[in-house]
Amino acid sequence: MEVYLDQLSITQRHMLRNLRNRTIAEHLHLDFEVFEALHARPQMEAVVRTYGWRRLLTLAEPTYKELVWEFYATFHHNWKGNSDHADAVQFTLGGVEHSLSYWEFANALRLNSRASGGPPLRLDLSDPTDFASQAYFQRIFLPNNVDEEYVASQTRAALLRPEWRILNHLLYTSYTPSKGSSNRVTLRTLWFMDAMGRSEDTIQLGSVLARTFTKAASSLTHSLVCGPVITALARHYGVDYTGMTLVHGPTPLSEATLRHQHMVARHGRVHWIAGLPQPPLPAVGDQAESSAAGGCRVPRRAVRRDQAPASPSLAPRSPSPGSPPPVVISPRPN
Repeated sequence: MEVYLDQLSITQRHMLRNLRNRTIAEHLHLDFEVFEALHARPQMEAVVRTYGWRRLLTLAEPTYKELVWEFYATFHHNWKGNSDHADAVQFTLGGVEHSLSYWEFANALRLNSRASGGPPLRLDLSDPTDFASQAYFQRIFLPNNVDEEYVASQTRAALLRPEWRILNHLLYTSYTPSKGSSNRVTLRTLWFMDAMGRSEDTIQLGSVLARTFTKAASSLTHSLVCGPVITALARHYGVDYTGMTLVHGPTPLSEATLRHQHMVARHGRVHWIAGLPQPPLPAVGDQAESSAAGGCRVPRRAVRRDQAPASPSLAPRSPSPGSPPPVVISPRPN
C-alpha cells in the first residue's frame, strides 16, 4: 500500500500529511437482527423502505487506515450545479484512478435499485425549498406535541418518535464530518429521513456521498468518515487490502445503544418502539451514579417561554391506544 501512496502528486502528498494526523471516525450501521431481538424490526423496515438507503445504512464493512488515506488524499468532487456528468467524482484506490458520474458512483456501491434508466430527478441537495418540512415533522414527532413547530437545526431530536430518532442519530454520527450534536434535527437530515420512507429513490445517493466526502476532505480538524463505504468501493474494484491496518470492524447499533441512547421521556412516560421491552429505571437517588456509568438518563422537556412550568403533582396524561403502559418518573430532589 505504501507503494501506492508514494505515487501521489505533490499536492496529494501534502494532503496525506494532514490526513495522518486526523482521527478516522467509527462508522455505525443498522443491523436488523438487533431490531429482531428487540421485537422492533417491522417498525424500522417501515421507515427505511428505499432500497438505496437500506443498503447504505446497513453497509457492514471494516475500515482500513491506508484505504481511507489514499481515498481522501486523491478525492475530488467536480461540482457543476444540478447536473450529473461523467467526471463528477474522482478518486484513486489501489493506485488506479477512477472518474465517475454520481449515478456510476452509486452503482459501484450497489445503491441503485434499477439496473437501467436514468437517475432520480432530484440532484441538487443544497436548498430543498419544495420540501414540506413542517408537514413531515408532524408525521414523525411523538404524541402530545401538536404545539411544536419544526425549526431547522433548533428542533430537538427528543421530539421524534424512537424510529426516526435512531435514524437521526445514525446520520449525525456516521455521515457528518463535524462534531455536531445529534440532539438537533437539521433540514437536510429531515429531508433524508423523508426520502428513506418512500418506495422509490428520490435523492441521488451518489451526490449525497460526494458532498459528505467533500466536507470531510476540506476540514483540517474533523474526523474522516465513511470508512466502510471506502472499503466497499475497494472491494468493488478488486483492491487487495490484505495486511492493511484495521482501524474499526463493522460496528452495528447495539442493543445497549438503542436502549440507552434512544429512550425518550414525555410528560412522565417513557415511549419506545412498539413492543420494545423496557429496562428498569434507576431509583431517584441512583440517577447520578447511573448517568456516570453510562446508564439511561431521561432528558427533560424544555419549558416554553409562553407556558408556565407544569406542576410535578399533575398526573401523566392517558396513553394513546396501543401505546405501552405509562412509567411514572419521580421528580428530582432539589
